[in-house]
Amino acid sequence: MASRPTGNSLPAGRWFALLAGLVLIAALTADAAARSGKEKEPNRPAGEEKPKILLKSDPAVGFTPLTVTVTGLLSDVRRDDPNYCHAAVTWLLVWPGQREEDAQKVREDPACLHAEDEVSVDLAFTKEFDLVRPGAYLVRLEVEGKNGTRIRSIFTRIQVLRVQ
Repeated sequence: MASRPTGNSLPAGRWFALLAGLVLIAALTADAAARSGKEKEPNRPAGEEKPKILLKSDPAVGFTPLTVTVTGLLSDVRRDDPNYCHAAVTWLLVWPGQREEDAQKVREDPACLHAEDEVSVDLAFTKEFDLVRPGAYLVRLEVEGKNGTRIRSIFTRIQVLRVQ
């Protein structure tokens, strides 16, 4: 016995067209999202990646009081890029229980003291922190070029344990 279509059903051809349309919309949306996440910086040649910072702490876990050395490694920046020659550096330290907005900031604004044709970009940045309270600390590094372009690392976590 054949089933009778209800008032809300569509013929098979229309279901197929509707499904194909939804798949097409999803594909176009995913393609646009992927392209927007990989946009190049202004004035950056095609094929060059957006600059990134990899942040590491040594040690990442220890007992209070703990002195850690945090190192940021800058990648995808040419050593002869005048925009990042002696760039401004800001270290952000979030103490346990503190909000990011209230974090301790240490800014370093070095100046280029050499001829314009002697550009040399630092690709590694290091900072020591003395952590005296137990808990989880977060550290982030921001490097700012002369044109205002900012490169931010993700936060690295440092766990300070209480001595029993």
